[in-house]
Amino acid sequence: MNEAALLQHPVLRCLRRALPELSLQDGPLLLAVSGGRDSTAMAGAMALLQRRDGVGLLRIAHVHHHQREASDQEAALVERLGDRLSLPVEVLHLELPKGSTPAMLRDARYAALTKAANTCRADAVLTAHHAEDQLETMLLAMVRGCGPRGLAGMEALRPLDDGLLLARPLLQTSRHELHDLCLQMDLPFCDDPCNEDPSTHRGRLRRDVLPVLEAMRPGVAVRAAAMAPVQAACAGAFAALLPQPDEGTWPREQLARLPHAIVLAALHAAAAQLVQVDALSAATLSEAAAAIGDAREHERLFEVGGGVSVVVDAKRVTISC
Repeated sequence: MNEAALLQHPVLRCLRRALPELSLQDGPLLLAVSGGRDSTAMAGAMALLQRRDGVGLLRIAHVHHHQREASDQEAALVERLGDRLSLPVEVLHLELPKGSTPAMLRDARYAALTKAANTCRADAVLTAHHAEDQLETMLLAMVRGCGPRGLAGMEALRPLDDGLLLARPLLQTSRHELHDLCLQMDLPFCDDPCNEDPSTHRGRLRRDVLPVLEAMRPGVAVRAAAMAPVQAACAGAFAALLPQPDEGTWPREQLARLPHAIVLAALHAAAAQLVQVDALSAATLSEAAAAIGDAREHERLFEVGGGVSVVVDAKRVTISC
């Protein structure tokens, strides 16, 4: 497929729309490339946009985790990709013990990318998170009992460091479209078996849940991801309605005149600042919210989970851990 035809590919159309919206078309950008199909497609597409649209300076960063035997081959694959696309590649080596948890690897990976981006004075680090990743994030937030902001999924743009952004311009692109672009551009890629590991929450969703949803409603991930910015806007507007506690305390009168759902959301948001939302009891939080609006004035204690308690007396509502 020639370059003119490739520019009409869904991945290229998505990037051409997203980069100006995120104000990323001019500045230097660091592309986080693992060697998998998603980030390989992103690198190929961005290199094409640099040639055709004048996208700013690009540089590839590959994080070498030193956790699997295939890590050396993956780093070599990314270096060959950089040569093919005429983009400089920097391999970032992590020094973590074998068997490090996904959370430890993620934190170390972002720290390494942040340092590399600051060194080359990039405006943003780009990752290849796509629509299925977004749907997984939304589903995981739902089963954990997160509030409206969690249900909005990943942000397309967020601060990573002072003057540095983390950008996800492909959130409304499907995994299938990214795979197809690799094939159309003849870009070799590798697959990380950890991505399909059913012992992880995301791996279980990828194996057992997303295929069922896709069979029920083809294109479900893209449609869900397209609504994530709307959910985020709704979450922001809703958050503005919530009264904030002053050092963990609200005047009871302030909450008592609000609808039950708003009071419940205010308690949930405050509790989520203290413990993981998984630990919270929705039923007990609802009981506490109902108590705030009733006529009783004696002190009542509600243990809402994770060591967090809500105390309701005649004048105050206090939340603490």
